[in-house]
Amino acid sequence: MRILMISDVYFPRINGVSTSIQTFKEELESLGHHVVLIAPEYPQIPQDSDPDPSIFRIPSRQVIFDPEDRMMRMKDILALTEALRAEQFDLIHVHTPFVAHYAGRKLA
Repeated sequence: MRILMISDVYFPRINGVSTSIQTFKEELESLGHHVVLIAPEYPQIPQDSDPDPSIFRIPSRQVIFDPEDRMMRMKDILALTEALRAEQFDLIHVHTPFVAHYAGRKLA
């Protein structure tokens, strides 16, 4: 199966969502599934420097009153539409209810 995951949160932000995504991604891949993740870039991990090529880091900005979280730029996610369509995903899994939610709906 070809799976696209989208989340407003991922490492280096450490929380249950990040850990859950990493665990599901690794387990699904170990079963032979192709998994791609769209997640925000963080200052510690610039857009094109994630060591995992199946993770697309989207430019993001800090969330007011929450310095550890980031808000992805919708236009940068939607700029990937053609490349993502070419992947012919069987499933889109949205992990969080913010920008990722709206992006997932548009990409589906």
